[in-house]
Amino acid sequence: MTECTHETRTNGVCATCGHCEHDVILNGACYYCGSTEIDGVAISPKKPTVIPADALVRKK
Repeated sequence: MTECTHETRTNGVCATCGHCEHDVILNGACYYCGSTEIDGVAISPKKPTVIPADALVRKK
């Protein structure tokens, strides 16, 4: 299913079409909808952004 564009959600589940964002994953299944066909790599935390070089230098 494609991404849902509806605004109204209850605990991450769309009130209109039932699309779930799979926010909480327990034991490989979604806490809200129970789906076990979730790609853990795809929803894993995003990689950190690159820290600018000037932020790595201590200011004296």
